[in-house]
Order: sequence, then structure tokens, then C-alpha cells
Amino acid sequence: MHTAIDTINNEIWDEGKAQPLFKHHTNLPLTVHLQTGARVMYLSNDMYQDGVCNGTVGIVTHMNAESKTARIAFIGNETITDAYVTPKTIHFTVNGNSASRTQFPLQNCFALTVHKSQGLTLPQISVFLDSQFFAPGQAYVALSRAPSWNTVEIPILKKEAFSVNRSVINEYDRLERVAETNPFALSL
Repeated sequence: MHTAIDTINNEIWDEGKAQPLFKHHTNLPLTVHLQTGARVMYLSNDMYQDGVCNGTVGIVTHMNAESKTARIAFIGNETITDAYVTPKTIHFTVNGNSASRTQFPLQNCFALTVHKSQGLTLPQISVFLDSQFFAPGQAYVALSRAPSWNTVEIPILKKEAFSVNRSVINEYDRLERVAETNPFALSL
């Protein structure tokens, strides 16, 4: 287990003591369990050029505790990116005091929220379509992460999961009326 190093005004705080103050200032976790085979999610956009960004999921392939380096195989769309990840330090202020957290930009990942899955194509998904979906379009986003219906599992299906923004329906209706009166009005 790797525990973050938290400082306020350059003073190292005891393990976890600063967590209530820090949780709204950084997405770096207090602790992360890193070992070969652990599934993790990357929490930064600094490797975007390599196809790894905030929310990219990977597997720890090697861990070197001495050099504080984790080797991760990140899974992308039809690619695997092999990368070395080290702790990073995030600086911010808390109640007017300078603060920082040093930690691996990783968190253990056993599942993804719909928001974190946006833009990803996942090889297989299992999604509970129930009342926990709180925003219009979330069910669509969740279901559209899979490449085909053969890779979708829906253990719970409730109609409350499907909500639509009324303004979107109104816009589709408007576009249909425009297309009916002048079919060339919508072409480029």
C-alpha cells in the first residue's frame, strides 16, 4: 500500500490527518494498493500524447518499491500502452496555507462510473440500469461504451434509468418540421 505524503506550509502531516481538508483540492488518493496484476485508473492528463488520460484503465505489470515506479499496461482502443508511472506532487492552498500531496496518480479500479467511461470503448460491460441514473442521457452513454450488444450484460433493467432532456426532444421535433418543409435546408 502506498500512502500519500501530505504537507501544509512545508510540514508533513500524519497519515490521513489532512484528508478532510484535501479531498476537495486534489484527485490523488490518500492510499493506493499497487501490486502486479492490480487494476488501476490513471488520474491525470499528462500522458495524453501517448493515449493515456484521466480515466484510462490499466493493469500493473511490475512494481519497484525502491524506485517508487509502477509499470502499467494501459488499455486503449485497439492498443496497449506500456508506461512507467511515478508519484507526482500537486500543489494547492487550504485555508490560505500552501499545501501539497505526493502520490501515484492512480487509483484502484474495479468499476467505472458512467462519467469516467465517456469516450471509451470497453470490450465488455455490465451495467445496472436502475434509479441510480440521475441525468438525462446517462443510460445511453453507458450502453454505447460497448462495441456490440453481444458484449452488454444488463443484470437490472428499470425504466427510471432512461430519462431524456425535454429540450433535446423539442429540437428533434423542430428539425423534423424543417426537413419536411424544405428537405435541403439541413444539408451542407
